[in-house]
Amino acid sequence: MNRPQVSVLMPVLDEERSVAGAITTALAQAEHGVDLEVLVMNGPSTDATGEIVSEIAARDPRVRLLDNPERSIPTGLNIGLAAARGEYVARVDGHASISHDYAARALRHLEADEGLAGVGGIRHGVARTPQGRAVSLALSSPFGVGNSINHFGKEFRETDHASFGVYRADAAREVGGWDESLLVNEDVDFDHRLLARGYRIAFDPEMAVYWHVRESVPDFFHQYRRYGRGKAAMVRKNGREAIRARHLAAPVAVVGTAGLALLAIRHPRLAAAAYSPYLAGVGAATVHAWRRRGDLQPEPGAPRDTSVSVPSLPGSFVAMHYGWGLGFLEGYLLGKEPARSSQRTSSAPRPTALTAPRAR
Repeated sequence: MNRPQVSVLMPVLDEERSVAGAITTALAQAEHGVDLEVLVMNGPSTDATGEIVSEIAARDPRVRLLDNPERSIPTGLNIGLAAARGEYVARVDGHASISHDYAARALRHLEADEGLAGVGGIRHGVARTPQGRAVSLALSSPFGVGNSINHFGKEFRETDHASFGVYRADAAREVGGWDESLLVNEDVDFDHRLLARGYRIAFDPEMAVYWHVRESVPDFFHQYRRYGRGKAAMVRKNGREAIRARHLAAPVAVVGTAGLALLAIRHPRLAAAAYSPYLAGVGAATVHAWRRRGDLQPEPGAPRDTSVSVPSLPGSFVAMHYGWGLGFLEGYLLGKEPARSSQRTSSAPRPTALTAPRAR
């Protein structure tokens, strides 16, 4: 078998509902002239994920199923990196899809500029419920994610982090792959080490990622609390160079709100006045997001639905800010670690058909 250009690295854990679709969109990169393999590192899952991937691999030799006994994302990525035969490696999650020319566009950038180590795309949050679509809108708002262009950028530019990056495999190995001590934020830490080696990273909004978001505000809060703890571990490891101004906004909001709650005991009007700018910001962001609901992107092949839960919109902004801020403070000040993996629940039925294309 000829050496592929790209090795897609897909760590999975209990992804029976979405893994077949994720593999399908990865294999579809071949339609744009990309020779590739898909390496799926299984958790091990407690559902039918392994069986689904095994069935696809039996039909298509480009797909390989690998064991990931540690059940963590960075360990899975490193298992894939060690087995990868491609000149480039691409991170794709088992609960996400990518546009059909994703890898082809990335390769054009990387082949034209030897100083680039990786290129990532824009994240479009996709959901099945009105609450989930509210979460998607909050994730695509600068008021929600600050200046993280991976969620709303409009033009090609260099950045400090590639979302679902396509990387030079040699550069990935040069920095030692992904840090297995970081259960969250391993991707940001990976990019941080690439930049420290003198490489550059780019963002291309024409490379689209369709990422399954949490379907409820409470689940979204718990997810971002976990992310906050993960970021704290990454900052403890790398120091001040790993933090940006946007990372401080949410922890400051949590501390400030706690202070205002104490102030409200004796001076409720003063506390309310001090808190009102944040409430006004949430209100303005909610109105702006509601007006942009027509921009919601469906997953490829899925019907378009722009119905959004109005109460969940402000709730999503608050959940993101306070979940991440609380998690960061817990992780940085108390040394609390994030959970080993996110818990995904779904009432959706198990897929009854596998749609991955056969080898050509």
